[in-house]
This record gives sequence, C-alpha cells and structure tokens, in this order.
Amino acid sequence: MPDVSLINIDGLSDVAIKLLDMIGKSVGWVVMPRGKRADFKEGLAVYKKAIMDDCNLSGIEKGAKISSASMDLRKYINQGKIVSIATESLESTATPEEIDVDWLNTFFAYAENVSSEEMQHIWGKLLASKANGNNGITKKVLQIFSLIEAEDISTFCKICSLTFDNVNRPLSCYPFVYITKYAAYYNGLGIRRYHLASLDNLGLIEYDIHSGFVLPKEIPQLQFGSVIIQLSSTKRINNGNIRFTAAGRTLYELTNVEKSKEFLDYCLKIWKGENISCNITNDDTGMSY
Repeated sequence: MPDVSLINIDGLSDVAIKLLDMIGKSVGWVVMPRGKRADFKEGLAVYKKAIMDDCNLSGIEKGAKISSASMDLRKYINQGKIVSIATESLESTATPEEIDVDWLNTFFAYAENVSSEEMQHIWGKLLASKANGNNGITKKVLQIFSLIEAEDISTFCKICSLTFDNVNRPLSCYPFVYITKYAAYYNGLGIRRYHLASLDNLGLIEYDIHSGFVLPKEIPQLQFGSVIIQLSSTKRINNGNIRFTAAGRTLYELTNVEKSKEFLDYCLKIWKGENISCNITNDDTGMSY
C-alpha cells in the first residue's frame, strides 16, 4: 500500500519534530513519509483492496476488517489533522518532551473522534498550548472539551466578543453579560439563558441569574480590542451574570474573536446609567466618558 501522510515533515521546526517524536514514543501514533493518498476515501479504498485480495480471509472476516479499517483510518486522519495544527502553533521555547504520557494518551483518545474542522482547530491549539508550557490544560479540561457541541462553541465565541481583558493580569478576563437586566439585547445577539445554562453545565462558565458578579475592588484597567478602559465608581462594579471557569479561560485564550465595537457603545450607555465613569485612553480620539 502506498505511504500516506497528513503532515509534511519537510521544513518542520525542531520543537515540532520533538513533539512528533514524543507522540510516537508515548502513544504510538506514527507519521508516515509524505505520499499522495491523504484523502480519506482514497486511503480507505486502498485498505479495502488489500483486505479483499487476501485469500486467507473468509467473507465475514473481510467484512469485519473493512469495517474496522474504515473506523481506524478515520480516527487516524482526525488525529493527524489535529497534530498538524498543533505543529503550526508551537513556540520556539516549547518543551513537548515534558508532556505527561497519561495526558497524551487521554488527549489522543478524545482526538480520534473529533471530525469537525472547527473543533480540530481547537484541539490542535490545546496540544500546542500544552507543549508551550500551559499547565492549566488538565485531563479534566480535556474531558470538558470532549463534550462541547457546535452550538456551545457558537455561544461561547459570541461571549468572547463581549469579554474585556485585564491589562495587568493576562489570565484575568471579564465577560460583560447582563442577561437578567437586558435579556432582549443579548437575545438579539443569539445569547439566551438556556445557552448560558448549557455552558455552565459543561463547566466553561459560572452562571448566576440573580446577583451576578463584580469586578475586583481595585478596579483593573481593561482592554477591549485596541481600546484601554479605566472604570471608576463609588461602589463595586457589576459585570453581569457570568464568569469564566479555569476551563473557560483556557478556551477563551484559544479563540481569536473580533471584539464588537457596537457592544462597547452599549456598555458605555449602561455604565452611564449606573453612574460609572469611563476613561478611554488608547483609542484614536483619546475621548473620556
């Protein structure tokens, strides 16, 4: 059978080669030399012909092997696409050799069933982030990610577009979702209470429909896209009904969602009504609100 490869190893960085080597030794996933049959249907056709031509197998054995080959090849391709994405996101200081073997085995057990391109991209970023030294990506996080549906991803990405970052603490971020007070607005964005309940059940957010969450006492500088914002108030500032869990923050860091300028304008109106002053210091106008 002609060799098949999903990854072009020519020109890969040293850390990418280390990652492939670590995966091969730990999990047994092998990158074959690059050939011409990476396509699923072509690869499966080669599998089938080899099995059908085997005169030592009975009809039922051939059927069982073809069925198993179909599933095995699909799983291999899923894993290969994810690994390929990971190799493109490695930092030069990555240490893939330090990834725990049990973690890798768990990762590949989940990765074999990830067939959508959107989710493969996320899983590839997860593997790269782990190799880059992100110890927050635990096996529990992998389990949570394995349960995420397409609708959950869609809702989560919408929330990411409404999230402000802490300028001085990169791992801190604050989604501003006032679903209790302004349900109609968020419904218009495609975010409904049952969507938030689903993300809460998955463990990506904490959802409090009653009192909500507040910013730290020492109000941080916030960043929203290219804009730096400083809020000030005589009382604690409520930032809505949800906050990210550790798994949610991990997924947020892997997303690349454009921030909504219209949402910033909407927040300015809300803050003004709550007697919260807002100073924008890094936009083109230098305006203060």
